[in-house]
Amino acid sequence: MVLQHHLYLTDTYATEVATTVARSGRDDSGVVWVALAENIFHPQGGGQPADRGTVGGLTARPRRDDAGWVVLDLPEAAEDSGAVPAPGTDAVARVDADVRRLHAALHTAGHLVHAFVSRLGFAHVGNSHFPGQARVDYALDDREVDRDALTEQLNKQFDEAVRAATAVTADHRDGVRNVTIEGLHTEPCAGTHVPDLSFLREVRIRSIKVKGGRMRVGYEAEHAPTT
Repeated sequence: MVLQHHLYLTDTYATEVATTVARSGRDDSGVVWVALAENIFHPQGGGQPADRGTVGGLTARPRRDDAGWVVLDLPEAAEDSGAVPAPGTDAVARVDADVRRLHAALHTAGHLVHAFVSRLGFAHVGNSHFPGQARVDYALDDREVDRDALTEQLNKQFDEAVRAATAVTADHRDGVRNVTIEGLHTEPCAGTHVPDLSFLREVRIRSIKVKGGRMRVGYEAEHAPTT
């Protein structure tokens, strides 16, 4: 049985791979899909948006199917009368490196937000790491929050952690992948992350909103320039 190897879990910066088709087909609307043996595409999940990229030069849209495979819809191939690529067919996959880096920076920054806010005793109830709307949500439990003071405190803590180049690592325990910001926080996660916090820039609180018994901590982050 062919198993799928997810390269994005071990190398955030792997953005191109020559591999083979492991599974393929057409969906009910006629769109061709493939699942690659060596997969570099992160599908949407865990609050992180899907990667963007191509397979064989065709736009690829990743998703996770009911069997747990990451499959790539190829909408441009749906108009082609050619056969669906057979298992074993060679394929070159590429993801947009700039988008990948931004998603990784935002996801790691979200963990950093939670590392510090959770220390204050707030219970995590949701999150999104999408560009322009990244946030982490908490239950307030009737607590009062000084939003200005909390914003100042968090921004200062972000700066200190980034300057310290705090390591970010991943390991598997009992079949679960855990991501750790060294000395600060560990949580289960299947997303992409930077290797240490020096890869982050402009980690800032965008807003703190309180409504309906919840506190929404909006944040921003960028990936450091690459050479």
